[in-house]
Amino acid sequence: MDLQQLLTIPILSKAKVIAGHRGLDRLVQSINIMDAPDIVQFLKPGDMLLTNGYILKDRPDAHLGFITDMHAIGCAALAVKTQRFSLELSPQLLETADKLGFPIIELSEIDNTLGEIFQHSISAILQNKTHELHYALSIHKQFSTMVMQGKGIPSIVDTLSQLLSSPVLLLGSKKQITASSHYAQQMDHQSLAAPLLTFIDEHPSFHTAISICLLTADKYRHAELHPIFTDRHEGYLIALYDSSTSSKLSTLALEQAVNVIGLELTKKQAVKERSRRYKNEYFSDLIQGFIRSEQEALHRGKKYGLQAKGSSVLIIAKKDESLAGIPKQNSTPSGEERFISERDANYELIKQEFARMDLSFVMFTKNDQFGILVFLAETSWDEHTVVQQLERMASNLYTESQLSLSFGIGNPYTNVLDIGLSYKEAVKALQSGYQMRKTRFAHSYQTMDISRLLRMIPHDEMMQFHQETFKPFNDRDANERNELMKTLSSFYENHCQIVDTAKELFVHRNTVIYRLEKCEKLTGRNIKDPMESLRFRLAFALESLLNVNPAPSEANHTS
Repeated sequence: MDLQQLLTIPILSKAKVIAGHRGLDRLVQSINIMDAPDIVQFLKPGDMLLTNGYILKDRPDAHLGFITDMHAIGCAALAVKTQRFSLELSPQLLETADKLGFPIIELSEIDNTLGEIFQHSISAILQNKTHELHYALSIHKQFSTMVMQGKGIPSIVDTLSQLLSSPVLLLGSKKQITASSHYAQQMDHQSLAAPLLTFIDEHPSFHTAISICLLTADKYRHAELHPIFTDRHEGYLIALYDSSTSSKLSTLALEQAVNVIGLELTKKQAVKERSRRYKNEYFSDLIQGFIRSEQEALHRGKKYGLQAKGSSVLIIAKKDESLAGIPKQNSTPSGEERFISERDANYELIKQEFARMDLSFVMFTKNDQFGILVFLAETSWDEHTVVQQLERMASNLYTESQLSLSFGIGNPYTNVLDIGLSYKEAVKALQSGYQMRKTRFAHSYQTMDISRLLRMIPHDEMMQFHQETFKPFNDRDANERNELMKTLSSFYENHCQIVDTAKELFVHRNTVIYRLEKCEKLTGRNIKDPMESLRFRLAFALESLLNVNPAPSEANHTS
């Protein structure tokens, strides 16, 4: 209990605060009555020291240091009977206590002994603690009952707001408002949340409850922020106040609400994960051909939108580094949990991006791949448009979330049992892009026909063509050769646009022009000529088939 509340008990009714009034809100956790010269080293934060002044009466020079040390430890107050040993507290001492906000309490007018004061004070502290525990249990039971009755988290937030007589907001893990009290809704909860979101963006790493003062807010400038954790960070429960003097019971109510909301979110996550696991198992069985009856496939897939009529196409998304030689998954339990947690987070990001597209789809996971089954409308399948949308999506995910992702697109199908074929096509299209050392791309199954055609050429012929094309670069040193060939490859990848090439390579456009002119001088060819352009493009494409040292920009671009 705080000091001001403790001073209201009957035995302390004649106690007088003679200094440090600003510290009356200090928390008193225990009472110490020891009278010894070295008492300071035995004190703890939250202690109120009861003394008759004997330890100080013959040491006037030590008074200031004694008070300063108690304040530094975090003690609650010094309560002293100065008249017992005619102890005089100097004006300088009282002035220092006022500056520190450290309360000094005169007990001389109280007839009871220090032992009796100690007993009554400890009893009051314990009674207050018991009351707080009963209150916490009562609030927890109330919130838990609401959850079991199916009233949900919004009802908890609204009830909490009534208990606190203040607006309450619940922010999700992505800092969006997921619930708000009725009182907050009446006051435009978006404007209430704006300064809080700014604070969270600037201080994203706090893991315990904090109280803040919002200098930019006109009303409800004081707020308590309680982070919510399950196996991951779920968001924040926030209460707003007109003043900074929120009670201990208010904090207890907030803590119990956080506990119950955390349990409810854990339950919802478990249900969601089980439902997602069933969905993943169904699509895995369907892709691998374990479901042989169209009727069974449609019956089990009805809840996921599968229908007997209509066409669908399967898109496979994969995190780029998982195919670039980086281990997909750590075998340790913590590594596996981290892998699953990261995969689930990426799942939500990809799902949000697809939700913005004008497509009807269902999403699932298969190992480290994300499957997106798109249900096609009666209109024709515009593959080119979808490829462009997926490329923009890959760029957005990388820019906003640092998630490097690529897509493979299978051919449309009408029979639900053909999803396995569409899956294989999508995977082959994805692998084709990686063989060309690309990242953040979208390849359809047809786009890999060129590599299939090239594979029909004898290996010796391909090697000879590659060597003859790049022979003029051989007399350059390794760094210059790689620099020139990387620039030339990027130039063709960016459709011969010098500005885009410069941006991709992070160099000045004049540097690109200089390098291209040097390439023309070395090869004796006009690199913008259609036939010469085709020759160089084919030579670059052959590198993945010949397993030679890469020259393309993609080799650096994946880093």
